[in-house]
Formats: sequence, C-alpha cells, structure tokens
Amino acid sequence: MPFKNKQKGLTLVEVLVAAALFALLSSGIYQAFVSLSGLAQLSKLKVAAMALAGEQLEIARNLPYNEVGIVDGLPSGKLPYQKTETRGGVLFLVTTTVRNIDDPFDGTIGGNPNDLSPADYKLVAVAIECPSCLHYEPITLTTRVAPKNLEIGTGNGAMFVQVIDANGQPVSDADVTVTNIISTTTLVIQDTTNNDGLLQLIDLPPGDFAYQVMASKDGFSSARTYASGEGGIVTPISPNATVLAGQLTQLSLVIDRLSNLQLKTIDQFCQPTGPFSLRLWGTAVLDAEGNFLVYDEDHTIPAGGSLNLNNLNWDTYNFTPEDVGFVIAGSFPLQSVLLAPGATMEVRMLLTAPAGRGMLVAAKDGSTGLPLSEVAVTLSQGGDPTTLTTSQGFLRETDWSAGGGTTDGNIEIADPAGELKLKKILDQYVDSGYLISQVFDIGTATTTFYNLTWQPLDQASSTGENSVRFQLATSNDEATSTWNFLGPDGTGDSFYTTSQTDIHSTHDNQRYLRYKVYLATADPDFTPNLAEVAVTYGSECLPFGQVFFANLNSGEYQVTAQKDGYQDYYSLEEVSADWQILEVVLNPL
Repeated sequence: MPFKNKQKGLTLVEVLVAAALFALLSSGIYQAFVSLSGLAQLSKLKVAAMALAGEQLEIARNLPYNEVGIVDGLPSGKLPYQKTETRGGVLFLVTTTVRNIDDPFDGTIGGNPNDLSPADYKLVAVAIECPSCLHYEPITLTTRVAPKNLEIGTGNGAMFVQVIDANGQPVSDADVTVTNIISTTTLVIQDTTNNDGLLQLIDLPPGDFAYQVMASKDGFSSARTYASGEGGIVTPISPNATVLAGQLTQLSLVIDRLSNLQLKTIDQFCQPTGPFSLRLWGTAVLDAEGNFLVYDEDHTIPAGGSLNLNNLNWDTYNFTPEDVGFVIAGSFPLQSVLLAPGATMEVRMLLTAPAGRGMLVAAKDGSTGLPLSEVAVTLSQGGDPTTLTTSQGFLRETDWSAGGGTTDGNIEIADPAGELKLKKILDQYVDSGYLISQVFDIGTATTTFYNLTWQPLDQASSTGENSVRFQLATSNDEATSTWNFLGPDGTGDSFYTTSQTDIHSTHDNQRYLRYKVYLATADPDFTPNLAEVAVTYGSECLPFGQVFFANLNSGEYQVTAQKDGYQDYYSLEEVSADWQILEVVLNPL
C-alpha cells in the first residue's frame, strides 16, 4: 500500500501575508523603541541643562553684588553674556542676562514719587540651548540678587525702549542691542522685550546722544537709531538716545513682519518678457530732509519674466524703467505698490519696445482711488489729437436698496440706503446674516481677477474679529443654479477678511461673478456695516485704467480725459523724457 503524506504546507499567498504582518509588527516595535529612546535622551538632556543652569545661578549668587553683571554690558560685572559648556559629551550654549530692576515699592524713576536710586535689585536669567540636539526646547532659570546694604544713588539714568509694529502694537521677544558709542570702555547691552514690547534699562551712565539702539526679530524688519552725520545723514529721524542723570529716556522703534514682492514682465500676448532693468524705491526715509531712502535699488528681471524680492520692509514702493530695450506700457497695480507687513504681492508690467518718447497715463476715480475703465484720454500738440481708451477697471456696488441680491432675512439693505448691516429685532441686532449679490457680467471670459476691496475698513471692536467676511463665485453660465462660493485659498472653507486681498486664480477666465458677504457681531448692541465693495479685474493682458502713448515729440501737450458720469480732466504736460507717467484723477459728477 503506497504511503500518503497528509501534512499540508503554506501557499505563496499565505507566506507573503505572514511576512507582511511580521514586517508591520516589527516596524511598529522598532518605532516604539526609537521613540522611547528619544524620550529618554531628551530627559537626560533636560536634567543636564537644569543642572548646568543651576550651577550658573549659584555662581551669580556667590559673587559680590557689584560684580553681578555682564562683561562689557549693563550692569557691568564678571559674567559672560554667552559661553559654551560640555556636559556628558553634549555641547550647551549658555546665555546669561542680568537686569537692574526698579521696584515700585519705593517709587520708580520718572514716576511719583521719583526714585533717584532706581537699581533696587538684579534679576539674573540663564538660558540653556543645545544647538546640535533634535527636538530640544531651551530652558531658562531666573533668580533675584539683592544688595546687603541700602541702595546708594549712582548719578545714572534710565532708558525704556518700546518696540512696536506698523499698527502701533507691542512686539514681544524682540532682540534689542544698546551700545554706548562715546564711552572709552566697551558697553554693549543685548536683551529682549517683554510681553508689552518694552525693555527697561536701569542705571545707565549718562551721555548726550551716547546710545545707539537697534531692534530686530526673526522674520521681522529691523530698526535702529543714527548719529548725526553718520553716512551723510545730518538730521536723523531716529537719533541716538541721550540719557540724563536721574531722568528717564523713552525711545520707540518700529519693526514688523517682512514682506515679499514678485515682479513679472509680459508682452501684449501674455508671454514672459525680459531681461528688463528697473529702479525700485520706497518712501520711508532715514532723515528729516528726505534725502536718504531706506530702500532704493536697481534690479534686472531675467528673460523668464519673473523676479522675487524677499524680506522687504513694509512700505509704498515705486518703480521706473532703466532699460533701453523696453518701456513700461502699463502695470498692475499702478506705479505705487503698498506692500503691507507680512504680505506677498505681485506686480505685473506690460512691456513694449520703445518708439520715440512715451507717456503712460493712468486714470483714477477721485473718490476711491481705483483705476477707471473706458476713459477716453486725448493728447494733442497742434496737429491731429490722439485718443486712446482705458480698457480695464473695476466692479463696484454701493447701494443694495433696489434689490438684485438675495439675503437670508437677517440683513438690512435699505435702512439707510447705501449701507448693509444686520437687522434689529426688539432693539437688538441679530448675531449673523449674509447677502448674495446680483450677477456681474464682465463681458468676456478672458479675464483675470486681481483684488477684492471694501469700505469701511474698520468696524466697532465689540462686533468681534472678522465681523465682515467675503466669498466669491464665478461661472461662464449666467443661468447656472450652482454658484460655488470660495475664499482666498480657492476652497469653500476660507474667507476674505482683509480688504485689498488678492483673489484666488480659480476665478480667472470666467465671465460672470457674484459675491457673498457675511456679517456677524459678538455684541447685540453693535453691528458691522458695509458701504462699498469693489473687484478689480483685467481683460486679457491689457492693463486696466491705463493707456500708453508712443512716438511723442518733445514739448507741451494738452491732456484731456473724459468718461460718462465724471467731470472732464484737462492739463498741460511737458514731454521731455523718453518715458514718463501721468496720473489723471476724474471726480464723479
């Protein structure tokens, strides 16, 4: 009788599944092991850092009181500002800060009563960093050191440095460096502002215009004071600080988030054009006479037609061509670019080959400053006049009382006319509501939408943050029943909350547009309001609100600008340069 093997083996599929499960389980165990090892290492590092910080504080406590200070700093003493220490084979960075503290118990300098000996005690702070360690969070320990005897007047003064942003709000954790530039010995103070954006320096040696003060922060611009005559600056707007004996000097420096500017050059067919050279300068100045600009640079946009300028200060920037191969036949925005803190803005310039002398004319609405489309601009110099019409502009709505839009029933559209606000029920405003606008017809699908703006810019603070919000919807079918309202990131989850915000490119190449405005309040006694909303746009590649005249002669030209519903504009302009710009302002009738 033949022998039969009744044992069963594993199929290939079973082997693969088992191997995958084993690999998955092994990977999980390994990751858990790595995580536990990392946590254990971090714990050891923190223990070592705490011990090191304690050692440094103990050194400070055991020094004579008049030696508790920073080498070449204030208060002056024996402690180095920064040094490195090794513990357990790990290199740590030790930063020591010593501050004189003016305790309000006996009055403060410049206060009532005025404390003529304001250095009551010292606050020592030791920060331990580990630059080469992953996931390590720096630690800081502090201690107070007081004199054994009564405080004695030193004949010194004090300086409070206030660091604020462009809106006047305090900037905390800003790095401040104060240098005595007239002292025969080195005196440099490096410290940071508190939560109120304030750095209080007590017991400073007196001196006229003796202290240069600098403020900076990661991701922010920097600001500093200047000496008279420094770099040719006769009358600096922020002169070096003076400290007087027994008195308080207060100084403010303004810094804010850095911004980015994208410069792009195209031709009339939207193709990138370059290289192109231009001058870019801001309006912020360093001196009272306005002779020294904070920013004034020449740039060349490469053949690809795009140049990114990063880490710029917030400012109003202007640009002019410095190129023999091209001139600017139009731009968006116009020649002045308001670059807000922390913003990224794009400037598009339409380039054309030079043809004799040229003038770029930009037409603006006198009440809003927005560019105007369909303005007939005429230049004449004795012979036949030349008329060109601006072809781009804006959609604007200021009165909703005639209807045309739809609401959820919680928006008041006609009381008063020309204003939107929340409805009142029993003398209290409802908490929220929305309005969907009428359909705006651009007239063509070759469109580019640029900015959404509205007025007023400020609302009552009690209504809460972002009490006015917008979303936009576009389509090439006016009769569509599906309007997808989107925010600035191109999704329905975001909202336009700041006027003059770039419109997401999803809406480009669409003929019809609607907006949806949301009003909300956190206080039933106050309502946000809307008086005007506008959308600026361009048709294909022609700059809106602008026309360019080429082949002009030297001499005087009569300029006329006309548009229905506006007062006519007249002026005499001298043409003398190869390229120049003229802004014409038309006032509504």
